[in-house]
Amino acid sequence: MRPRWIEVSVEADAESADAVSELFARFGYQQGVAVFHPVAQDADGEHATIDPAAPVRIVTYLPLDERVDETIEALRRGLWHLGQLGTVGELRLQTIAEEDWQEAWKQHFPVTRIGRRLVIRPSWLPYDATAADLVIDLDPGMAFGTGLHPTTQHCLLWLEELELAGKQVLDAGAGSGILSIAALKLGAAHVTAYEIDPVAVEVLRENLARNGVLDRVSVRQADVTRDLDAHERFDLVLANIVARVLIEAAPRLVRAARPGARLALSGIIEQHEEAVRSRFRALGTELLDRKQDGDWVSLLVQRTRP
Repeated sequence: MRPRWIEVSVEADAESADAVSELFARFGYQQGVAVFHPVAQDADGEHATIDPAAPVRIVTYLPLDERVDETIEALRRGLWHLGQLGTVGELRLQTIAEEDWQEAWKQHFPVTRIGRRLVIRPSWLPYDATAADLVIDLDPGMAFGTGLHPTTQHCLLWLEELELAGKQVLDAGAGSGILSIAALKLGAAHVTAYEIDPVAVEVLRENLARNGVLDRVSVRQADVTRDLDAHERFDLVLANIVARVLIEAAPRLVRAARPGARLALSGIIEQHEEAVRSRFRALGTELLDRKQDGDWVSLLVQRTRP
């Protein structure tokens, strides 16, 4: 039997959409959330604009496993509380097969340009690249990381700004491999990619091969909160995970960075930002840059002491 999934969706007013998205990201598989904004347009299809008065539809997916009932109940409780502050509709559930789950995500994943040169091209869509484009051919499969999420975009923008030529990079929580591939296309010499999810590891290897960089990546199925090699040092650490894992893995992530190296910390909900900043500051880093999009925050820090 192929694995099955639960599509979870709800409609909410525009003011509640960010809070519902954060809740869905907390429980959804690999933090994946799709948000559908209603569009108003003329009868001939011209002049399309987002309709601020119409409800927004938020969608995530849950694996149909032994914990799914508990997860759905937690989502119901969270939505009830959010409903006291805004307009949140009824939770809707639909069981779908794995192949339908994969097809469902494809409709949310267009060709996307990020920054000056990076272009994320879904493997099933055509794209005519210019000479200046660095195209990342990606099929996220069941791994998080399409480039559409703000936290991923923050990291990609930093990668474009940093001098990566010849650098050794750690990608902690590599997901689909999008950050590893971008770093290599921007000049990094080698990436060590950690990913705990065995399904995501398979997708990661496929995407690395699809982009011709598999030979420059060491892929390790392991937990960054426990299993980072204590003897390896890197010129750049990428950690697009979640605040809880960043805090737990902080000593190992900082240790993995050479003195003077930078760490891109992403996947942080604004309410947890100070906890992440305090943890990494106490371990000998200083803040260089901060990016925010809605409730999502990313921090670029530098290791300043051994």
